[in-house]
Amino acid sequence: MRLVTRSWWLWAALGAVAVACGGDDEPSPDAPHAGAAGKGSAGRAGGAGAGASAGAGSPSDGGAGQVGQGGSSGRGGASGKAGTGASSGAGEAGAGDGRGGTSAASGGSAGSEAGTAGVVEPPSYPEELSDTGLYSAIEQETLADGVQEYHPAYELWSDGATKRRWVKLPAGATIDTSDMDFWQYPTGTKLWKEFSVGGERIETRMLHKQPGGWAMVAYLWNDAQTEATAVPNGEPNAHGTMHDVPSRGMCGTCHGKMKDDVLGFTALQLSHDEGGVTLDSLVTDDVLSSPPEGALVIPGNATARAALGYLHANCGICHNDQSFVSAAVDVKFWLTSAHLGSVNDTPTYETAVDEEPLLGLAGADKLIARGEPEASAVVLRMQLRGDEDQMPPIASDEQDTDGIAAVSAWIEDL
Repeated sequence: MRLVTRSWWLWAALGAVAVACGGDDEPSPDAPHAGAAGKGSAGRAGGAGAGASAGAGSPSDGGAGQVGQGGSSGRGGASGKAGTGASSGAGEAGAGDGRGGTSAASGGSAGSEAGTAGVVEPPSYPEELSDTGLYSAIEQETLADGVQEYHPAYELWSDGATKRRWVKLPAGATIDTSDMDFWQYPTGTKLWKEFSVGGERIETRMLHKQPGGWAMVAYLWNDAQTEATAVPNGEPNAHGTMHDVPSRGMCGTCHGKMKDDVLGFTALQLSHDEGGVTLDSLVTDDVLSSPPEGALVIPGNATARAALGYLHANCGICHNDQSFVSAAVDVKFWLTSAHLGSVNDTPTYETAVDEEPLLGLAGADKLIARGEPEASAVVLRMQLRGDEDQMPPIASDEQDTDGIAAVSAWIEDL
């Protein structure tokens, strides 16, 4: 499998939009994520002057902190927490117990002479899959305690590869579901996804949320199928197949366009009764901070649900209002809980049906042309492979004929 590169001028332009807007939707998994900047507390008043307020340098712009006025007996502010910068160390520390309450935090430097700043390490991962916590006995495929299998209601197309998925949530932690469409996962969350081709396991990918961000890496299975080893640089045509194992940098291309990097372990995708971890089971286990009133159900008949669900899983991971893509391409396929009352109320219908394509494509009259899948840019792009206009633009060399049929059938019914 190969990466379609000729259309990356558009992605570069979109990246420029993200930079211009101050966006950071797509952090590299190889770099530490920016931590929150701590602020030192104000010092107590001294005999002659006030103690210092600990300055807070911005982790993104390295702004200078304030320098307090020294009092004869003022105490410095408590030590602030330090973040880690995306490219250079960032974070601030207030003064310690130094006399005179003097303190400075400038240029986003981590700490000061008087204060003690914590350091958040960048994400890391073990070399062997057996050490990630997925299995207690890898050769017997015995899952470790607390690891549970799950599957999304609507799958991401992966050129016909068979996939299995598991999750482990840290004990006693809850998922922040105050935004039902974009969950925030507790530190310590682990997710794994296994890919098999022709009955042989090729790779298992892991996401592990750590204080410094998400560790994302793929593990390549050995020929004996007894162990898998991390391949941070990826592996093209793994085990003689057309399946490419992605590099760590490639993981962020999709995962980085979500609010908290996870794609398929979401409210809508877990709203089913087909076994494994489901939305209902998470509610029963009391691990959601704001449980929904009920399941999230895609509106419409079976034809509409199949198409909208497919577009949600395969297109919505980029085309959503948390991604910088939406700043340049105003079409959204990520279904949201507040807009599931009817098909016409969904973001997909509102932003794609009867709408003009942003970029020219031969034969495409609309993004989605009512009753005419053959004149709909969405379908035409799904049919392309090895072309600059294909969608999705990466990670697929083969058409998903079932997916094309599902979306075409819905368009014909409009």
